[in-house]
Amino acid sequence: MEKLEKKALGAALVVSPASIAYLTGFRSDPMERFMALWIRADGTTILYVPELDETKASMIQGIDRLVPIPDGKPAIEVLRGNCGGELQRCGIEKETLKWKMAEQLVYLWPDTEFVDIDSDIGQMRGCKTRTEADLVKAAAGFGDAALEAALRFFRRGMKERELAEEIDRQIILAGGDGPAFKTTVLGGERSALPHGETSEYVIVDGDIVLVDMGVVHKGYLSDMTRTFLVGHGTAEQERMYETVLEGNRRAIAALQLGAPLASVDEAARSWIRSRGYGEQFPHRVGHGLGIEIHEPPSVHGWNEQPIVSGMLLTIEPGIYIPGLGGVRIEDDLYVNEDGFAEQLTRFPKSLKRL
Repeated sequence: MEKLEKKALGAALVVSPASIAYLTGFRSDPMERFMALWIRADGTTILYVPELDETKASMIQGIDRLVPIPDGKPAIEVLRGNCGGELQRCGIEKETLKWKMAEQLVYLWPDTEFVDIDSDIGQMRGCKTRTEADLVKAAAGFGDAALEAALRFFRRGMKERELAEEIDRQIILAGGDGPAFKTTVLGGERSALPHGETSEYVIVDGDIVLVDMGVVHKGYLSDMTRTFLVGHGTAEQERMYETVLEGNRRAIAALQLGAPLASVDEAARSWIRSRGYGEQFPHRVGHGLGIEIHEPPSVHGWNEQPIVSGMLLTIEPGIYIPGLGGVRIEDDLYVNEDGFAEQLTRFPKSLKRL
């Protein structure tokens, strides 16, 4: 409520399922249906859910009123009919709100000024509690165990898809609720695709194998990437790997209270650049995570936001060379209450040959 008062908002409309989960504990994917949390300046909360989620939502504590919306009934009319009188200013998530809904809001509240609150919610979600960090840490632990177990099944001639499926199976056996996202395994030249998708490619001797995986645990997600060599590999592959590994270490060391996030990106990037791979590192060094796999803060070279306790983010430098392959090493870090960057992913990072 303090943020509403600070911006002189009479109410706020939250429509992001992840933000609703963060603020209420209610987790649901409404798909094409309408779901929203209405928060008044006096602290009153109204949760709008599809009627089919009414029973599930009724179990949530701390909501003042629950309004189910039947399929086919215009959600905006239900919203307007339950939210009270006119508002001078109302907070909305401009990055999430659909254009059609925005038009309807303006039509039904013609005299209301709609104010973006994305950054306010992002700031709240971007600063994790110890409890939240421990949930991610547990998810990361399940991921560590799952990858270790899955690699025991690896053999030359295995398809990317087969290894990805084994990792997913081991995630459940390790105690995770499931993969945090679609597990990615990229072999050979395909590992040079920063956003490649698992395929039927057959992994052979001399290939780089890049594994990007995460685990869900009680609604919180981990995110880890490890890269391996099949057999001995080449000197250039080893040089790429050691360069990325040192970039990962330098970025983690740069996670110092009060320093700008840009300095973390630069710590890895300047090293990789000095080794002649600057043009082959095309993405930011990391991102926040928690309820979603990508959350604030964004760890890139233009973000001057200072590092504070509570930030939970990835560090994932990479090098990608078409025709040769790619290397990425990704860890989850939590800047804890003592200001120390605590590593949550513990799978070894020294070069492993399969």
